[in-house]
Amino acid sequence: MAESPPIEHRDLRSAIEYAVVMGDEIAKRKASISVPRELRAVAGKPRIPTGSLGRLRRAIEGDAAFRTAIAAGALPELVDPIGILWLQRPEGWEARIEQLVTERAAEAADADQRATLRREEKRRRAAEQVAVRLRADLSERDAMIGSLRDDVDALRADVVKAEDEVASLRAELVDVRVEARHARDREAAAKARLDAVAAADVATPAPREAPIAHDDPRGVDPAEVADVAQAVRELAARLDSLLPAEEAGAPVRRDDRVPVRLPGGVIASSAAAAEFLLRSDAVVLVDGYNVAKLAWPNRSLEAQRNQLLDALENAARRFGSDITIVFDGAAVVGAHAARRRLVRVVYSSDGVIADDVIRDEVRRLPPGRAVVVVTNDGEIVTDVKALGANVVPSNALIAAL
Repeated sequence: MAESPPIEHRDLRSAIEYAVVMGDEIAKRKASISVPRELRAVAGKPRIPTGSLGRLRRAIEGDAAFRTAIAAGALPELVDPIGILWLQRPEGWEARIEQLVTERAAEAADADQRATLRREEKRRRAAEQVAVRLRADLSERDAMIGSLRDDVDALRADVVKAEDEVASLRAELVDVRVEARHARDREAAAKARLDAVAAADVATPAPREAPIAHDDPRGVDPAEVADVAQAVRELAARLDSLLPAEEAGAPVRRDDRVPVRLPGGVIASSAAAAEFLLRSDAVVLVDGYNVAKLAWPNRSLEAQRNQLLDALENAARRFGSDITIVFDGAAVVGAHAARRRLVRVVYSSDGVIADDVIRDEVRRLPPGRAVVVVTNDGEIVTDVKALGANVVPSNALIAAL
């Protein structure tokens, strides 16, 4: 028996399956040809297991008579070329089988390579499609980010513009309030002068039949004073019309002053209460040295005054407050600071203390006008509360500033 060439069992599958079928037919016809026992064991199975191919191959190769008998019927329609050569074994069949096996391996490698290339091509096209979608998404995102940035810039510009307008309106409102207060002061002074002139005229009536004097011997023309008072009243009314209207449903009592009501949960002696009252329409009267000495005890009186004036100027600008600061001693050297636009400064005259000036200021203001007094002086607190004023402790104002 010639030695079999080194052929893989799977390369002979078609020839082995053909031999199994032929052996089954020979056994059924009870022909004189002997059929290997191993072939009869797998006859009738739809497919021979790969693990059985080696055992069946060896059985066929070991029975030359059976192999030669079935080789004559091995047609290309039933068996592949390698199987036909293996069964028939013509001259040079081993070399031809090796050549066919090599060609088949090359074809299989080419097929695998082509399949691999097809798979890689599919992956490449899929990756390109993903890249295109990602580029489109990135472009859309960049456009959206640019649009959002433009919107943010526009909103920031609007905010800056609105803040500038609010600051301008707040400054104008403070100026109007200050002018209105000054107008009321001038009106009160004019009325006082007019009342004084009228009282003097009643006390010393002019002689009968005397001609009407156009110039008052005291240097005051009653008609002129009346005209000034009327003009002041008109100016005050016009300035009042520019101030925010009072809330509907809460008319101000003119017969008595009512303290400003604080929001719920706000303690009257707290910095929050001080800030709330600074933002209100109330006239704020500050006991100057009482606050300044508490806030800056280690500084000179002049430094304390300047520091307090600067702080209250900022508060008036920030909150739109109507603030008057009262200091003791108009005769103190350096007491009168440079004129400020938003804060009114009052110094007590000789023989008068700041406490009395504050009480007089509260009494002078109309009962319908809310008043806030900032001090820690217990006597002032008692008196101004009796006049319907709110009281803020000095330390609360310092905290708010």
